[in-house]
Amino acid sequence: MTNDDLDGLNLIEAEERLSALLDDKDFQKIDQRLHQFNIFEAIDSIRGELRHSNFLAFILSPTRPHGLGSTILNRVLRTLISKLDPDQRSVSVLEILLADLDSTLIERERNNIDILLEIPSIPLLVLIENKIFAAEGKGQLSRYKNLIKQKFTSHHKLYVFLTPEGTPASDSEYLSLSYSELASIVEEQLEEQSSSLRADTKLILFHYVEMLRRHIVDDKRLRSLARQLYERHREAFEFVFESRPEPDDILEPLRELIEVDPAFESDRPSPRRVRFVLSEWANHKELNSCPPNKWTRTKRSLLFELQAHRSSPRININLILGPCEDVLRKHIFLEASKNPDLFISLTKPLGRDTSTIFMRDLLSAVAVTGMDEATKQMELQSGWSKFIAHDVMSLNAAINQILISYRKQASLPERTPTK
Repeated sequence: MTNDDLDGLNLIEAEERLSALLDDKDFQKIDQRLHQFNIFEAIDSIRGELRHSNFLAFILSPTRPHGLGSTILNRVLRTLISKLDPDQRSVSVLEILLADLDSTLIERERNNIDILLEIPSIPLLVLIENKIFAAEGKGQLSRYKNLIKQKFTSHHKLYVFLTPEGTPASDSEYLSLSYSELASIVEEQLEEQSSSLRADTKLILFHYVEMLRRHIVDDKRLRSLARQLYERHREAFEFVFESRPEPDDILEPLRELIEVDPAFESDRPSPRRVRFVLSEWANHKELNSCPPNKWTRTKRSLLFELQAHRSSPRININLILGPCEDVLRKHIFLEASKNPDLFISLTKPLGRDTSTIFMRDLLSAVAVTGMDEATKQMELQSGWSKFIAHDVMSLNAAINQILISYRKQASLPERTPTK
């Protein structure tokens, strides 16, 4: 359907086609699926790799109070071993079945390794590097592997690269595991243990699988159903798409607030983004030291960024660390990493050019459901006010302290920012 066709769609025809779409049982099925309450969405635990790794370590651990025992761990290990040719397996499936998995030790962030499992009874070490929204760091996987080889010479070892789509690792010794496979493992275990698991455990695991399928992996069944719906109701969907507001429009009031507030200074505009800094950051040469051809022409090293997503009604604010001098970048990132209560949703590892060291939703996709445009604007203004009241001053104070420590480390004179 062309734009001319849409313009010619009268109100009666549009109403009839939209009504047919809303009455379609498959549409109702998708709508119900996408709008079910999900605890992981409610607590904003979708993007944070640290939170994903924490939860995965929890359900893999046989000793944690989830009632699963070693069942998830057993399935994951057998899935990994099945990926190897028989002559490449240092541990067999039978050894896993007979092993005392209840004695498994699981560590988080040991030597920056996301998850490290040790099964003393075999003995077997499993290194899991988890990547969801960040790329693999240069040489990172080989560095972790060599460290484990040096420290645990007598153990069998499995190196695992966990990504949404099972992306092959740069190091050929790593096995690729996808979040789709992980979701299937948890889903199968839920079905098998349905009668014996506690109701709260079943609910949380169900929410976990649903969250993965909504946000992390491609749900082929849901996508196939959506394609069929689109073919049946193409005109209704095109009419809705043409009627949706542009993301830039909803950001305009916040853009105006930033431009008139002397505490802020706008950066160069970008599609569907509003970039700005604190005005006092102009007094810190470190925060204005990026090569102008690598990120922003203003040379700023840190930028706040309001982002509207075209694929969802979500609007979030980020603090982005740019490609400034390498020692400075690493220092800011490391110090911010030490304060996760303030630098929330910091994305690990440090990116090659840019890294998000703070992220908060001003308008979440869950909260916005059913809101009209006026209510969205009110909620967005409320989210902005909370950011100003609770985050800006704390982030600014923390950045100042980080710069002071950097100058001390570099034996540079401290400089008090002009008020």
